[in-house]
Amino acid sequence: MFGQSVENAWYFESAVHLEAQNRLMYVAEQGEAFVLLLAAQGMGKTRLLNRVQEECRRFGHSVVLMNVAAMDDDAFLWHLCGGLSIIAQDHPSRSEMMLAIRDEISGRTLCHHQTVLLLDDLNRAGDNLHGMIQFLMAVNQQTGGGISVIAAADGTLCPQLQQLSALRVGLPQLSDDDSLAFVAGCLKSLKVRSGRVTADGMGAIVESCAGSPDRLTRTCELLKIAQSTHPGLTINADVLAVLTEETLVHCS
Repeated sequence: MFGQSVENAWYFESAVHLEAQNRLMYVAEQGEAFVLLLAAQGMGKTRLLNRVQEECRRFGHSVVLMNVAAMDDDAFLWHLCGGLSIIAQDHPSRSEMMLAIRDEISGRTLCHHQTVLLLDDLNRAGDNLHGMIQFLMAVNQQTGGGISVIAAADGTLCPQLQQLSALRVGLPQLSDDDSLAFVAGCLKSLKVRSGRVTADGMGAIVESCAGSPDRLTRTCELLKIAQSTHPGLTINADVLAVLTEETLVHCS
């Protein structure tokens, strides 16, 4: 759930996340070269990329999903070669890897095969990967849209990369209504008994977690643990405050 390990079968789809998913799928279908998904930490970027990966595969596209945190240019190229199933020679040079990637994408395009590259944590890359993104954009142009790059990052991303993006897709905070629906769905997936969380307890969760799917998820997981330990516990705003304080889970 939005990058958390709640339950793989459950997925919360707010209106803003559905719109973002549809826009990213449009980008992939149209063969746009490079698009950014920008949002604060904990807003669901990773889970949304996973969702886009599932949808792209359903439509028959090849998809490579890479977390590029701490990667420099050489590591990026090496992992991309692996993701594209390119068999590299021992200790290939940077230019050799780039040529192999270009040729692979060109070959796929001749077979009418679209490739989508999903990059997570772009803002945490060891290098800013500006040159690598430009290289892939050039391959996109040479192949008539043979590869599209969708990258997730927060607002600390360098301006150079932001300027390259054909458009920017954002994930705002969940509304109070969406947050309530999120908590209800998450608690159900965690098998927390209905009625064990009072109305004021639900309201306190929504207020303290400020529309962050990550914070909402961690709070629901905390309530699951509390219920497992004390099956008869009713969770209201006061109990929630004690639980979060005792377990050092601060949602605000």
